[in-house]
Amino acid sequence: MPLDRQTVDDIRAQADIVRVISNYVTLRKRGANYLACCPFHHEKTPSFNVHPGKQVFKCFGCGVGGNVFSFVMRMESVSFAEAVRLVAEACGLPPPEARAVAPDTAREAEERERLLRLHDLAAQFFQNQLALPEHYAARDYLAQREVYESTTAALGIGYAPDRWESLSRFLREHGATTGDLERSGLVTLKEGSPGHYDRFRGRIMFPIADAQGRIIAFGGRVLGDGEPKYLNSPETPLYVKGKHLFGLHLTKEAIRRAGFAIVVEGYMDFLRLYQSGVRNVVATLGTALTEAQVRQLRRYLETPKVVINFDSDRAGQAATRRSFELFLEQGFRVNVLYLPEGKDPDDFIRVRGADEYRERLKQSQPLIEYLTDLARFEYDVSRPAGQAQAVNAVLPYISKINDAIERDLAAERLADRLRLDAALIRDELRRSARERRAEIQPETIEVTGKLTLIERDVLCAVLAHPPLCAVAFAALSDDLIDGLPGRVFFRAVREVYQRGEPFTYAALATAVARWQRAETQADPHGQFVFFADGPTVATPLDLEMENYVAELLLRAEPPEDEERAARYRAVLDDGLLMLRQQHIERQSAALHQRVRETEPNDGDLALRHAHERLQLKRAQLAAFRERQQR
Repeated sequence: MPLDRQTVDDIRAQADIVRVISNYVTLRKRGANYLACCPFHHEKTPSFNVHPGKQVFKCFGCGVGGNVFSFVMRMESVSFAEAVRLVAEACGLPPPEARAVAPDTAREAEERERLLRLHDLAAQFFQNQLALPEHYAARDYLAQREVYESTTAALGIGYAPDRWESLSRFLREHGATTGDLERSGLVTLKEGSPGHYDRFRGRIMFPIADAQGRIIAFGGRVLGDGEPKYLNSPETPLYVKGKHLFGLHLTKEAIRRAGFAIVVEGYMDFLRLYQSGVRNVVATLGTALTEAQVRQLRRYLETPKVVINFDSDRAGQAATRRSFELFLEQGFRVNVLYLPEGKDPDDFIRVRGADEYRERLKQSQPLIEYLTDLARFEYDVSRPAGQAQAVNAVLPYISKINDAIERDLAAERLADRLRLDAALIRDELRRSARERRAEIQPETIEVTGKLTLIERDVLCAVLAHPPLCAVAFAALSDDLIDGLPGRVFFRAVREVYQRGEPFTYAALATAVARWQRAETQADPHGQFVFFADGPTVATPLDLEMENYVAELLLRAEPPEDEERAARYRAVLDDGLLMLRQQHIERQSAALHQRVRETEPNDGDLALRHAHERLQLKRAQLAAFRERQQR
């Protein structure tokens, strides 16, 4: 029922707007007012102001403003009367008195109250049933899952007996009508005959509450191996799927204090973390994450940060990827916690313990690193075509980042993770991020467009004095060449040399073009596709590569005497040593990464990797000493 005007005025006069709004956003005092990032739109710089003296709020970013009642109406999507009642509760004031109102409005408010009461009664019923001696199997199930009694009480966990009408009979005894039962979602209509039966039977029951702690739905977990494993309430006047986060009413203050939230998938994952003392956690109720849930979570974080810890199986990883865009679009900084061996948070903590989970939490990966590592496994990033595919797998997420500086930094991290060292590539990635493009052309990734100084000196030496090719290509293994930024040129020179042809511009340019196209057009597994030497349309990259061929030939002047020939040999020997040392450093860095990624319990693998890295370090030192002696 609507409220008396005097009642509303009294509550407005006594309400503390700062206290109420602080339940939703983190306010910081700025002079006589309070400031926060607006909960109604995304922003990086706070423009949401609260004026305690005038008891009003105003966002100078999106223009939304009003008093304490209009704020709560917007945040909770409730009627004016409901907002007044919530404000009174938040401020510890007596509940408002209502007066007669229009029939339709009164019926809706009364129905909501009846349904809330039914859910409270149902929760009491399920909790009482769990305590009955005859339902020892339900208690044994919780004990086997290592659920403490204190956790059961805190979450309001209960049990729905495996009978057709036990709950509905209980609710009717407490005044529930058939219409209320059907609209509550607690019963299901019988097929082909009149009547209904309990929706939840033979299940552990988890109450689902809104952010204020009012029970609006239930989720039930079957005791045995039946299907479905989890069953939730249908949508009702109280409960809209995808609008609520499980456990938020219990953990919102912990989330605010921690400054970030951990998002998991299911009830048991939430329960395990909550019971283990990790309280800044919410669960998605087993459904795909929605924009409404993300916006709701954002209310409790001054700087929106989240760690996503969905299950490690294929379905869980797919859900993880779907959630990224939603969080990025709402301005969140996102980390991903991947647990090994396909374990979900519940399994991991039960086996490894809460302390190890906390350590893993500290090691959660920033989103771009996580996505890049996935792409590195999926594509052959040793070749430009695979690098392009990896980049284009990550760029759509970078393009969703709202802040231009953050997008630029994300592009830098992507280039670092894929070891794209050419300045040209970094510039193109940053440009793509700033312009919010979701992909770049594969040709752009061609790292061979830039030769290092060492590589250029080695190539010039063998082009100037072809007899040195035998020495060079005996020392340059395929594995070493594959890791060079200028590998296309080395392959082309070796090809022409092995065919016994002179190093002419035409021969080298043709070979470079063929190897270049083979790399750029390779499939994800790195299989080369050689095209016929027929006419093709020259791309900007082709022209750039031809320029490099011309530059190398111009620098490669044949030796005039033995002294000049000896100088070329010295340049070659020194260059080969440096290339070998760089190759060893790349191998060592890769092994270091493998050691970091090795499971802590797999001591043999970690020891083997560490031994290999030590051998590489010794080889690196030997190469360095050899260079020093020259």
